[in-house]
Amino acid sequence: MDPVPKKKKSVSSKQDKSQAGSVKSKKQLPPGEILEQQNSQHDLQIDEPQQHDPFIPPPIQTQIKVCIHHNLPFQFFCEACEDPICQQCTILGPHNTQLHRINRLSDSFKLRCAKIEESIKANLLGKREQLLAQIHRIEYRIEEIKYVKTIIERDARAEFGGVLERLKQSEGQKLAILSHEISELQRDLDKINEVGSQFYDLKEIPDPCPFLLKSRNIYDQIEYMVAKPFKVQIDVYPYDLPRELTELRLQLQRASAQQQLIEFKNEIIWKLLSEKQIDEEVIKQELERQASEEITEWSKLVDKFSLELKKQQLVCYYCGCKMEKQYVNSICAQNRQDQDNDKVFCNEQPPQNYHGTGRHYFSDPIL
Repeated sequence: MDPVPKKKKSVSSKQDKSQAGSVKSKKQLPPGEILEQQNSQHDLQIDEPQQHDPFIPPPIQTQIKVCIHHNLPFQFFCEACEDPICQQCTILGPHNTQLHRINRLSDSFKLRCAKIEESIKANLLGKREQLLAQIHRIEYRIEEIKYVKTIIERDARAEFGGVLERLKQSEGQKLAILSHEISELQRDLDKINEVGSQFYDLKEIPDPCPFLLKSRNIYDQIEYMVAKPFKVQIDVYPYDLPRELTELRLQLQRASAQQQLIEFKNEIIWKLLSEKQIDEEVIKQELERQASEEITEWSKLVDKFSLELKKQQLVCYYCGCKMEKQYVNSICAQNRQDQDNDKVFCNEQPPQNYHGTGRHYFSDPIL
């Protein structure tokens, strides 16, 4: 029975020593390598679960990402496809044409890292400062609203409870609008901080592949955040909160004067309406009289001009037809040699040589 405990003691001592050695080795490693080793262990456990001795810690393994086409480690990065590739991809394909811009992993990492860092410093940090300043302005405006509200509340508390209730509702609406604006600005601010943190976290990882795979997404997020507008004007003001108590006092003071003014205006309006009715009747009668006289005068003028027109109308001496276009150049049936001109239609007689020519002779009619 004695050998068994000794064996257990030796196993436990080996376990303690191995654990101490692993802890000591972990302490000596830099944080970036520890994080990479933990990620690689996690990937290996997911891909190929292995059985280890429970008394011996598993060895630290690093996973090297390889090309899916040639099973070789990544050495280059295709800027057109935004994919890490191996050397054989540039020779055998699919990245062996002039359409693909190939750079080394380190060069692409440095180039994109510098581009995103410059964009963050040039644009995103300025936008962040603007959002912070806008939040401070809104917070200051909120304090102003609360201050003005307390002054109005102090004056109205002794008079009406309903005034206070409506005041609180107005304040709540204003604060809700401003709080919503703050939440929108804070959301944009958190997004900016998230983009910056994501960039610097990926930058610290020794393997450039995760950064290169997410660099386009990070750059698009930066462009989106820089281009996204935010409301600068604060449309909510504290000085339009309801001051019903002050307005009520002024209304009570002006009530009697307004009543007297209303009665005086009513009297003036009534007098004006009465005078207007009288004036309307007089004007109506005068207009009717003038219209009747005007119509009589026009009737006389019509009769006079119709008589004058009849006098000026010419007719044929022989047949009596009117001087119209259809008779001017036509033959007169009554103007013949064998025709006796017993009946004439004009006062003026035509010349003797005109008789029997068969033509019309127009002159003034006999009235």
